[in-house]
Amino acid sequence: MPEFPLPGGQEPIDAPFRRVLVTGATGLLGRAVYKEFRNHDWYTVGSGFSRARPRFEKCDLLDASAVKQMIQDFQPNVIVHCAAERRPDVVQNQTESATNLNVAASGTIAKESGWLPV
Repeated sequence: MPEFPLPGGQEPIDAPFRRVLVTGATGLLGRAVYKEFRNHDWYTVGSGFSRARPRFEKCDLLDASAVKQMIQDFQPNVIVHCAAERRPDVVQNQTESATNLNVAASGTIAKESGWLPV
């Protein structure tokens, strides 16, 4: 299994079957989910987009090849998808981009995680 670097130069943790990927880890919900997994000794990688670096992996969830690469590189046992456009005014005024993030990106994550061992 390839080593996936932890943010901030932290040493990799040997945590078989306790690898979690948290998307949207830069948001309110994602940060809390990320923190809970980390506090309970899970090998946790968080992803974000606009505020990702240096703590989280930067990944554009609208880029299917980037999502595929992140999932294949890390090989998580669990994916918690917290990334979403949650602001009602943005959803109403930018329907297509909100649908791409809230629906299409979810589908991409589900599809690309389908090859992972159970």
